[in-house]
Amino acid sequence: MTGQRLKIALIYELRSAYKALGYSDADCSRLEVGEAADDITAVLENLGHEVVRIPDIHSLVKRLASGEGDTWDLAFNTTEGLHGSAREGQVPALLEAYRIPFTFSDAATMALCLDKGRTKMVLEHFNVPTAPFVVIHFDESSGQLELSLEEIHSMISKSQHSETILNQYPLFAKPLAEGSSKGIVATNKIKGPEDLCRVINSLRASSPSSLGVLIETYLPGREFTVGILGTGKDAWVVGVDEIKSKSSDDWNGEADEVMVSREDPEAELACQTALQAWTALRCRDGGRVDIRMDGSSGSFVANVMEINPLAGLLPHWSQLPMIAEHNNVSFDELIGGMLQSALKRRRSGVSARNQG
Repeated sequence: MTGQRLKIALIYELRSAYKALGYSDADCSRLEVGEAADDITAVLENLGHEVVRIPDIHSLVKRLASGEGDTWDLAFNTTEGLHGSAREGQVPALLEAYRIPFTFSDAATMALCLDKGRTKMVLEHFNVPTAPFVVIHFDESSGQLELSLEEIHSMISKSQHSETILNQYPLFAKPLAEGSSKGIVATNKIKGPEDLCRVINSLRASSPSSLGVLIETYLPGREFTVGILGTGKDAWVVGVDEIKSKSSDDWNGEADEVMVSREDPEAELACQTALQAWTALRCRDGGRVDIRMDGSSGSFVANVMEINPLAGLLPHWSQLPMIAEHNNVSFDELIGGMLQSALKRRRSGVSARNQG
């Protein structure tokens, strides 16, 4: 319990609301976090708060324009957005503009973490381990349906890692700005130079709206996903699960998520690196960091693959609630912890509403 009854706007994405607005099934395919709206509402109401449910960004805009946002003490944001390279930052940006405090990361961090290439650039600045990489931007091509090997090599040459990428196979390619695991299959593995065009153009064809492709050195070690709660110096690791592929071809789209103890040296190193990445990118309140191990240098290095500042929250299904369950943190405690983290900003006077 927070000690006072708050009016909390729960902003989510209800598929039926977007379908009613004319969006297609393809448009709505990435809407996952909002599926937990009923469960989040129940927790917030059990904590004694009033919940105002807002099922789409269009409804949010109308309510903000009407002045209703002035009556909210806090917004609980779970929106992923539908279009644009900064789609996960759209609702946070609106809330910042109207000076309404909200859960999870700000607009800048949401937009940054959605772009895997830019995320890795920032991680390198802070000396957080991440695999060598290059970015292939589709908008730099001349508009033809497929990129030539010459065009691909030209884009690779712009990276400080170009020599490593062109001489250290295998590599792995993934969509530049998609959520966890989307567009990641075994055929994304680039075993030699002859695979570059095939894999990149295949990814482009399968996702015509994609901004580009991230190519990084293939990491053969164990994969972990680390759950984190809190912000800044108060951030802490809820737990860590290992992702084990069901295929020897590592990654065929099917995997088991298995609880692992932090007494495992590799798991503990993954947790330390994840927390370092979380604070470096100024993530807030709760989320996940995906890690892949590499022992090729003789000692293990935990490489950050992706940071998810807006993790799925469906109980017994989404990865962050599952990690919490594995470590005796209930769903109520998980949501309550996120809320308390956000309220610290509101109480300390550093929320957007109290700035300026």
